[in-house]
Amino acid sequence: MLQPGTVLNGRYEIGELIGSGGMSLVYRALDIKQHRVVAIKMLREQYADDPTFINRFKREGQSVAALNHPNIVKVYSVCQDGEIYYLVMELIEGQDLKQILQSRTEPYSPRALYHIAAQICDAIAYAHHMKIIHRDIKPHNIIMRPDGQVKVTDFGIARAASEATITHTGSILGTVHYLSPEQAKGEIADQRSDIYSLGVLLYEMATGILPYEGESPISVAVQKIQQDPTPPGQANPQLPETLELVIMKAMSRNPKRRYQSVLQLKDDLREACFNNRVIYAKASDTDPLEDTLQTADLTEVREMIKEREQDTFAGRTGPGRNGSGGSAKKNKKQTPFWLLILLFLVLAAGGVYLGIQVSSLFYKPAEDIPVPDVYNLNVDEALKKLEEAGLEGEVLEIKVRSAADKDAVAHQEPAADVPVKSGSTVRLTLSKGAEPVRVPDLTGMSQQAASVMLSNFGLVLDQNVEKVYDTDFPAGQIIGQDPVAETEVAAGSTVTIVLSQGPQQIPVQSFVGMPISQAQEAAEALGVKLEPTYEMNWNYAKDTVVRQDPSGGSQMDANGTIRVVVSLGPGPEEAADGGESFGGGSQTGSVGAGSGANPSGLNPEG
Repeated sequence: MLQPGTVLNGRYEIGELIGSGGMSLVYRALDIKQHRVVAIKMLREQYADDPTFINRFKREGQSVAALNHPNIVKVYSVCQDGEIYYLVMELIEGQDLKQILQSRTEPYSPRALYHIAAQICDAIAYAHHMKIIHRDIKPHNIIMRPDGQVKVTDFGIARAASEATITHTGSILGTVHYLSPEQAKGEIADQRSDIYSLGVLLYEMATGILPYEGESPISVAVQKIQQDPTPPGQANPQLPETLELVIMKAMSRNPKRRYQSVLQLKDDLREACFNNRVIYAKASDTDPLEDTLQTADLTEVREMIKEREQDTFAGRTGPGRNGSGGSAKKNKKQTPFWLLILLFLVLAAGGVYLGIQVSSLFYKPAEDIPVPDVYNLNVDEALKKLEEAGLEGEVLEIKVRSAADKDAVAHQEPAADVPVKSGSTVRLTLSKGAEPVRVPDLTGMSQQAASVMLSNFGLVLDQNVEKVYDTDFPAGQIIGQDPVAETEVAAGSTVTIVLSQGPQQIPVQSFVGMPISQAQEAAEALGVKLEPTYEMNWNYAKDTVVRQDPSGGSQMDANGTIRVVVSLGPGPEEAADGGESFGGGSQTGSVGAGSGANPSGLNPEG
């Protein structure tokens, strides 16, 4: 664990520990350069020792940093400080959804459920559009702000841990309750795996319990691979049948029978929660035999069994109970009830199968068509492309912020490559343009650091860098930028910087032997200053420069200062007269000794 006060990379000052999980520890921290509070999510040591995992973590973390959505926790950067690997993230004040579910005494109502689930769907749909699969959707990764806004987190770690999600050092992690059956079997996850996990989350919100429970994670994994969940309506009799249909479709063990996009799931949730109907979920989404055994027909059979058992029990209390001959003969001829039920099921299944085979002789279903990708196309181009594929396009009135060009297609439903029937409608949502980005302050940063920072903000550093001399900033630091800090620009905009070369260096002229007045005029012409001190000297005439620092021929900062020593006399002529002006040879010798001692500390050679 990190101690409060630890500074990572000279920038992030660690505060208190605010969360922990199987793979990471989360700290509150202060970004010293940006003067903002952030969250630091640090990988635990067992993951930091795995080079393969670390490489995947860095690569996927950079991809996740490009996600910019109001319902996704922003990842600012992926960093390393020695053996410490961590994400710098937006700090969200609130509770995770798991904490809220555990504190509730009753399930969510359909409308309250939709308010939360719709925001989760929007976040996941956006990530899927950006070709990122979360792989670990669970209430622990859903943050609820006090104002009701939902934030989905842990994209980077979940993606990097795709091979470690199920097993690590031989044990299944705690997320198995929310994993899809294909993930539990170690198969490749796709966007439908996230849809299954969303279905489990909806089940828990609608009932207050999980669909599968077991003594160990292994037993839970085996259950979800081998059997369908108990319908949520049995745990919550108040749950609308349409909402149960939606949850069961999302949790289908066969990915092909689930919703093929998160937006389909969101549409059905809206209709089920507000209009008590569905668009995509049907009672016939399972195999015919499964329908016979698991849906309305089975309910009717159960009612028949219950009624017949009551009749049978009542008959046993009648006169025949004492063993009258007529009753005994009737019982011998009576067919066992369980055999009638078995015969009913066999005939029903056979009838359905025969009907399917006969209808296939006269009806050939339309072939599925993969939906073309129309992202970032203008309306006319998108509609034309859909028409050429045998599909219809519907442009929705609402527009959203998106990385797509303004008035181009930002989202499509169904998503690209999803198989649909010929003539199906593809709904298009247009873009308002990218969310404006505030340009960060780059002053004092190096060019490399600025490039990383701008990338984290979705901006680009102009490689044509202007370099100028500057006396206030060392060489290599940024002294100017365009646009200036805090300017709002479109995502992807380019920022130009000006780098300091440090102070300009100029050759030093020698002023030794020059009268101080002449030396000052020459220094002024060069743009430097002289700082004179005075001393007795017998080698140079009065008011003549004796020596200087820096010395002539060296280099110095432009506009800098040269220290010079100026003679107070008596000079060589007075020295030849014996120094009478100082009252005797002994005094002259004393002064000469002082001069020879060089009290100024400057180079006597000039």
